[in-house]
Amino acid sequence: MSLKKASLLFFILFCFSFGYSQSIRFWGNLKQDSAQRSALPNTLLMAIKFKDSTLVNFSRSDVNGFLKPFNVPLDTYIVVVAHPSFNDKTYLIVPSPKDTVFNIKNIVLPPKSIELKEVEVLAYKEKIYYKGDTLMFTADSFKVRPNATVEDLLKKLPGMKVDAAGKITIQGKEVDQVLVDGDEFFGSDPTSATRNLNANTVETVQVFEKKNENTESSDETVKVLNLKLKEDAKKGYFGKAAGASDFQKFYEGELLFNRFSKNRKLSLFGLTANTPKNSFNWEDNDKYGLSNEQQWSFNEDNGNWESNGDQEGTGIPRTLKSGIYYNDRIGKNTKYNFDYTFNNGLLNAGSETNTQFFLQDTNYTNKQTVNNFTDRQKHTANAKVVFKLDSLTEVTLKPQYLYSESRSDNYQKDDFISSDNNLKRSTEISNKRKQFSTNYNLNLKVNRKFMKKNRELNLVYKPDFSDALTNSNLQTDFIYYANQLPNRALAQIRKEINSKRQQDVLINFIEPLNKKFKIDLNYQFIHTFNENNRTTLDRDSTGSDLLNPLQSNNFANTRILNRVMGKLIYDVKKYRFTLGSAYRNIALVNENLTNNTTLSRSFNFILPSAGATIRFSQSNNFSANYMASAQPPSLQQLQPVIDNTDPNRINIGNPDLKPSFTNNFNLNYYFWKGVSEVNFYSGLNYNSVANQITNITTFDELGKATSQPINVSKGNYFSNFWMGGGFPIFKKYLKIEYNLNGNFSQNISYINSQKNSQQNLGVTPGLYIAKESESMQIRVGGNYSYNRPKSDISNLTNQPYYTYELTSNIYFKLPKKFNVSTDATYTNNGNRANGYNLNFVIWNAAVNKTFFKRENLILSFEANDILNQNINNNRQVYANQITDTKTQIIRRFFLLRVTYKFNSQKAKENEDEMD
Repeated sequence: MSLKKASLLFFILFCFSFGYSQSIRFWGNLKQDSAQRSALPNTLLMAIKFKDSTLVNFSRSDVNGFLKPFNVPLDTYIVVVAHPSFNDKTYLIVPSPKDTVFNIKNIVLPPKSIELKEVEVLAYKEKIYYKGDTLMFTADSFKVRPNATVEDLLKKLPGMKVDAAGKITIQGKEVDQVLVDGDEFFGSDPTSATRNLNANTVETVQVFEKKNENTESSDETVKVLNLKLKEDAKKGYFGKAAGASDFQKFYEGELLFNRFSKNRKLSLFGLTANTPKNSFNWEDNDKYGLSNEQQWSFNEDNGNWESNGDQEGTGIPRTLKSGIYYNDRIGKNTKYNFDYTFNNGLLNAGSETNTQFFLQDTNYTNKQTVNNFTDRQKHTANAKVVFKLDSLTEVTLKPQYLYSESRSDNYQKDDFISSDNNLKRSTEISNKRKQFSTNYNLNLKVNRKFMKKNRELNLVYKPDFSDALTNSNLQTDFIYYANQLPNRALAQIRKEINSKRQQDVLINFIEPLNKKFKIDLNYQFIHTFNENNRTTLDRDSTGSDLLNPLQSNNFANTRILNRVMGKLIYDVKKYRFTLGSAYRNIALVNENLTNNTTLSRSFNFILPSAGATIRFSQSNNFSANYMASAQPPSLQQLQPVIDNTDPNRINIGNPDLKPSFTNNFNLNYYFWKGVSEVNFYSGLNYNSVANQITNITTFDELGKATSQPINVSKGNYFSNFWMGGGFPIFKKYLKIEYNLNGNFSQNISYINSQKNSQQNLGVTPGLYIAKESESMQIRVGGNYSYNRPKSDISNLTNQPYYTYELTSNIYFKLPKKFNVSTDATYTNNGNRANGYNLNFVIWNAAVNKTFFKRENLILSFEANDILNQNINNNRQVYANQITDTKTQIIRRFFLLRVTYKFNSQKAKENEDEMD
């Protein structure tokens, strides 16, 4: 063999061994400091394997404090620098094949008297770790394209998903709150932060759970995502201004300005649009700026999510919003913030619905056409003051004010068609409504810690006052065919006054029994007074208004809750177990002020709870929880009065309703392997409800339905599961992402006095392949959703249906600062009613060019729904009904957009003390 070939072979073997030896190298030095001079010799540098706490290698320092280098296999390590006269200094090392050399310079060991609470993390790539109970993602470890937003960053994080509306889920669980540096950013709307902050301003993304302050259950938690900004992003200002138009019909505009100066933060924003991007949908979330704009809201009276009247992504919208947020400190012990949001939205929406009704002896079809116009205006103001009375006592004061007014003009036409396809009758309903509402609430919390570690006392007081006035005019024309009945008209004027007065007091005390056990005790008292005064007037042929006593009522409800709860907690290292129980008494007094009758009842509940969390390693977690809860009926369900807002679907309240009782079981498992980039999450949830509030519905021979809520003692349950994850293939050239979701439920109702058990099975698998680099991002895949309903009352409702989607997202970074992106989704709906088996492709594309050195001026051309096929199609199966709906939605439009991002940040040299 020639010398040249041998040299070449040696070079190849050297490169191979260097590149694929899968080892990393550690060394460092102690800082030459008089305070730790005694530690310079005989200090240990230890590499402990992260996943199993195995000591892999170590070295000692010399008399000058230099730590001798050593090699270990490529893996994630906890590196400990230790000396008997000082506390340990700990580092979490998350290497990658490209970053295998770690020189830890100028180490300062903390004195013995200092309690260590943090672990310093040293890594360049693929950073993910736990700090206590908080899951941490180091933002710079995940590649995003230039000018990317925080939302783009979140989509890169393992186990985290962000849907088209901005809703965030991690490990299969929805994120309830997004914070910026521990504070709300324009209230609780997550998209105001995730879609407006730049990804490069974020240092870490933190995910943790905390107690839900808006529930009676002390065991219930909410998942929180906190964006910790880089120090440079907290100084100076940054923001963006953008405008887009097709110069004919559509437009969008937004302005965001943020100024930071130490603890002081000022944020201003405004946006306007008449496209779906900023209209009545999940993008606005729960109160834009303070959770008042969400499409669905949680009703604390009945424990259900309820629609606020609009449909997500439907109709022709127009939106105008603006807000201000200010945060500062007064001295060292007081911090405060306030924000104000104004929101004005108009929506023109239309839909077509085909509902098939199946009864024992017949069936019929209802074809419905709806056109709605809504104009809403909301003002929301929040404030928060946190001040420390001393080193152990903290007081938090959070007042809120909300004022809203709206007007709507709704038109609805219903055709009722018999089983032999003959039109039997029609109705045309016009409903004009004006509504005004106000809400004042306060959250006052006093937190007292003690010299004994983990002993804690919390006092909470939450008054809540709300008032609403609704005036409506209802005009209904009844048209009968085949000479069944004479045609007639109904004209009504209705005035409804609602008020709520609530006082909520909570006392919570936590006492550690020893280092492993502690008890959590609390007492809660809630006094709620609700009043609903409804007056309905019938207008006769002469134009006179006459009181309708069947549809008028003045009803008051007093609810007094007393709850005592105790919980034992075992918490040590990898394990946390809880076992508790609560006694709850609910006293209800229902007063019919119209006829001077009173119904008083009292309900007692024992509500056990249990939980277990096992952390097998810092990136491998399992949790299991059980919780019992009880929920009283709402005021609307209790009020014994006829609601004929839709004369074809009449509702009557039931003052004899009892609270429902729910048993909930929940399992979660998650693991993540940092070096290999493999992640997996799974979960299971089961709810069993006793005395569930359901409906008994009666259908007459003309198809009119009358419903009343009743209690069903047993037989109602809901279960669902989820799993998913990802792993790289071909040496991380591609990444596979997969998920599987399923649900199974049973609901008992009564149709024409006959018991009906409805079951539903749903399964949705999904598979995606992704390729990412600095200049290219490609993601293709799809999902298939299969639903199989089953009903006792009629086999005709037992018709399985499906939807599958094929999606692709492509992004290319081109020369000359050009970027091209496109996404397409093919949707196929099957086994629906005639005219509702819709197959369509939604194809969007954009090309943009950036200007200047920072690429902060962006000119883009965007094409939305290029094939002009956009439509909203949905199927629901309930009791004896199959409902298919098509809704009006904006189709093809094009926008020319100009975006300017500005900030006061300047490029700085890397000051890290690592080579």
